[in-house]
Amino acid sequence: MERFIKKEDLPNSLWCKDRKIIKLPNLLVEKWKLLLEDNNLSELATKKADKGFIGGISKEETDKHLAWRYNGSCGRVILSLLDPKNQLSKVSDAYAEIFAGQRVFLADLPSGSGAAVISILTTLAELRTQSVLPRIPLDISIVAGEISESARSYLKKQLDELIEPLKEQAISFEYTILHWDVLDRINNADLIRQITIRSQNCDSRLLVVSNFSGLLEGNSKWKEAEKQISEIFIHSRDQLSAAIWIEPQKNNVLDHFFPRMSTWFKQLFKPILTFVGGESEENEPYGLADIKCEQPIKDGTFPIRLTIARFDLPLD
Repeated sequence: MERFIKKEDLPNSLWCKDRKIIKLPNLLVEKWKLLLEDNNLSELATKKADKGFIGGISKEETDKHLAWRYNGSCGRVILSLLDPKNQLSKVSDAYAEIFAGQRVFLADLPSGSGAAVISILTTLAELRTQSVLPRIPLDISIVAGEISESARSYLKKQLDELIEPLKEQAISFEYTILHWDVLDRINNADLIRQITIRSQNCDSRLLVVSNFSGLLEGNSKWKEAEKQISEIFIHSRDQLSAAIWIEPQKNNVLDHFFPRMSTWFKQLFKPILTFVGGESEENEPYGLADIKCEQPIKDGTFPIRLTIARFDLPLD
């Protein structure tokens, strides 16, 4: 089985072997700090988060999430990419397959302020900077969907500032950021139309869904959203296509949300089912991983614990 990056090839800039901690890419931290400074959020980012805070649609909630939770969301995505403890080889294998092409389509839903797509782009750039990955021209077509106007604005700002640094590593990208309400069928159809248009002529497709359990499980919106999510998955099928769903490691995610997702996916794609859970327990509907990450603003480290599932979405 091919891994995205072999453990022994992980650069010191992303993985401290002696301390067994991962680090966020310097480029990601640089753009995040700049975003915090431009929006007068640097001081807030040094304070302790409100207990139980998970974010929301308003500008105030978006700002707090950017200051308090953004680095954790980034850390989960980067852990799924690097997997230094070999807990998620089957997910790493999906990244290896998807990014082997020269033109890749990437959908980020819901994108929030960009933790998933920014983490992927800056990690790819750092691995090329450190000569871990070859500087073969890579063209990425991005569609991001998000309900919060403030979060969409923060994502656009970061993407615009990454265009030139990524060109230095032979990575080019174009992006479309859309207002997306998963509970609105018409709005969802508009998103699917853009996914279809923007993914044409791509060698592979990756759908990244992250940090959605708060709405779908915590706010009990799964039944209202199920049909729209099913449509997105159905229209994301291609010759080489996969979805990776990443959530924090919480009891309601482990006990209810991912088991429900497994049942849903099996019913939706009975004839072509390829569902990958964890490494050690083949029957579990998810994979688990944990690591410590270096604090990019404060001193010390913070824990990252993720729950993840990979869904292959082939045409045949």
